[in-house]
Amino acid sequence: MASGIEKIISNHEASLTDNNHAYVPKFSYKRYCVTNLRGGIGKSTLSFNLAYLMACVKSTLVSDLCAQGNLTDSLNNRKDDLSVNIYDAIQPRLLGPAFGDIPEDISYLISGKNDEFKGIKASYFVPSSPNLFAFSSSLYQQLQLASTQADSAKKVRNILYTIKTTLDQEADLKKCELQLIDCSPFYSGATHLAWCASEALIIPVRVDEHSIRSLELTLDMLGNQNSDFNQWLKRGGDMKPPKVAAIAMTMVGARSNVKKSKDRASLSFIERAYAVANKYRHLFDKEPDEAFAITDDFTSSGRISGALGIPIPKLQIGKSYTIEPKKRLEVYDANKKYRKELEYLASLL
Repeated sequence: MASGIEKIISNHEASLTDNNHAYVPKFSYKRYCVTNLRGGIGKSTLSFNLAYLMACVKSTLVSDLCAQGNLTDSLNNRKDDLSVNIYDAIQPRLLGPAFGDIPEDISYLISGKNDEFKGIKASYFVPSSPNLFAFSSSLYQQLQLASTQADSAKKVRNILYTIKTTLDQEADLKKCELQLIDCSPFYSGATHLAWCASEALIIPVRVDEHSIRSLELTLDMLGNQNSDFNQWLKRGGDMKPPKVAAIAMTMVGARSNVKKSKDRASLSFIERAYAVANKYRHLFDKEPDEAFAITDDFTSSGRISGALGIPIPKLQIGKSYTIEPKKRLEVYDANKKYRKELEYLASLL
């Protein structure tokens, strides 16, 4: 019987074979969240491409809860002014009418802001806001206050469901079947509420030391009954944490000199990530070795995709794109591999 790491490598290699073109997404859940307590791992680019693959199948509501707004920039690649954002909706819902009215419509048709999403299912996005950087203090003040009042469990639960309630209403308004949330690399504030809003998590893990540590921190936050996250779930009336639907290993093979191979360091980090996941196997909705997806260093394709808001499956091989003043990057044949890796990741959901 193959070991866990052998199964992960075998699944990846099988997903790249020429006769394995079938992209069969299951989408076992309605609400997904892309999260990792570490920045600089290409999370927003991954979220952008998953959003495209989801929208190819079902109408999807995509929400950017990272204050940096990189996903918003990719979805709004026309750089139009956006008059409403997620903060406008959750701040008055959390603090009351003195902080403004709750807007009735907070999302934009993606194909109206990004031509690459035309011709697929009508999908929408809720923009980010820099104000999310300061949201944590307001949130925890309200949670502490609610926990001391009569009927505290209901009041705490209502606060923890601030984002869930907001996005569910928007999804119903726009008739979206799926939701995808992109989070900041910090647990507190909007990320905390995004976890409460989600049924399943997608956790990107870059092949480096800091990412392995952040994976363990993330899974411990989810699985440790004494963690801040679980303590608030208990105070909200024994609310349930989300399941882990997928671990996406990123930047695999970036340092290999051999075409289509994985360098030893990458393999070592994949093995370590699997060992961490196996410690928390009860958090997964499948066996941990079946939850791993390996993605290469997307190199120029990833940089073009994120900077210009063009999904990797729509990049033209052999074409050059300008992403910065006077900086041109070419899309190479490896883009076919990247697309299959993304499709395999989506198939785990």
